[in-house]
Amino acid sequence: MVVSTGPGTINRTNAAGAFSRDRSTRVLLVGAGSSAVRAVDAARQDSERVIAGALDLDGRSDLAARCPGVPLLGRMPDLADVILNYRINEVQVTLPIETSLAWAPDLRAAAQEFGIPVTFQLEGREAHGVRRSQAKQAWTFCLNRHAASDRPWRNLKRMVDVALAVLALVCLLPLFAAVALAIKCTSRGPVFFRQARVGLGRRVFQMYKFRTMVVNAEALRQHVESMNDAQGISFKIINDPRLTKIGSFLRRASIDELPQLFNVLLGDMSMVGPRPIPVWVAEQLEDTRWFRRFSVLPGMSGLWQVEGRQQDFDLMASKDVKYVDEWSMGLDFRILFSTIPAVLKGVNAH
Repeated sequence: MVVSTGPGTINRTNAAGAFSRDRSTRVLLVGAGSSAVRAVDAARQDSERVIAGALDLDGRSDLAARCPGVPLLGRMPDLADVILNYRINEVQVTLPIETSLAWAPDLRAAAQEFGIPVTFQLEGREAHGVRRSQAKQAWTFCLNRHAASDRPWRNLKRMVDVALAVLALVCLLPLFAAVALAIKCTSRGPVFFRQARVGLGRRVFQMYKFRTMVVNAEALRQHVESMNDAQGISFKIINDPRLTKIGSFLRRASIDELPQLFNVLLGDMSMVGPRPIPVWVAEQLEDTRWFRRFSVLPGMSGLWQVEGRQQDFDLMASKDVKYVDEWSMGLDFRILFSTIPAVLKGVNAH
């Protein structure tokens, strides 16, 4: 069982499930009584939602007998670790009204820290002073659901993403062909480079780029670690010896990023959002304040790209969190309109 290490830190005793290719919404139940059993039954009707487990507050679990496939993952002090280690995308509270209200501040704080919604399902019969006619009803409300996940905004953002990605791919087709030919003529290996990155809900996906390095560049990373120019847990070498003949040019011009338009069409990325970080970088995250960056789709461009691309992970992550906290369609368009000038200036683009 995981043990809470206090606010702002993570105990990584079982972090294998922190990042996964599983695309389902993984739900943690807080409470393991009869309401939790009903939540499990409801989730079985939804193929996109999976009950990952439950926190048992009082040791009187109905789940153990009635839903043996749903594990008990700990108690309330274990909340933060369970959210991380089991890649929880949503917390659903299945407690009596009075108990839910008592725990609401802690639940909301944890949800905000990780950038996930917390849903309260309150059943009136559990509270004093609720009329019998009301006792048959259940009230549901949600805290901390990001605005970009609301259906109207989500659909609008997706429509803009698809339209811009299709338009860009059509216009850039000759450039794609020229770059592909140049890569094949100057180095051995494939045209495209794929790398596992962490996106929305800490789901892992394959991000595409034009290959700018030799084919065994990932295996050679340990040999050039002493040349790292980035600060924090990032890894970036300005004059990387692994670059191909045209790799440095493709990076300075940000042309290597263009194949991510395919990721936008696939729905793994957006035109604007936090930068998707490699899995090996995400696995080093210990400060929970950066996990809100996973509450929206990662983007081809973002605040970090248009405000200087400083080679410091904390600065990059702070801009990503600022984007998440201040998101609006207007902000997306402002970033999009600022991206081309930023690329042309090439500040810190290596």
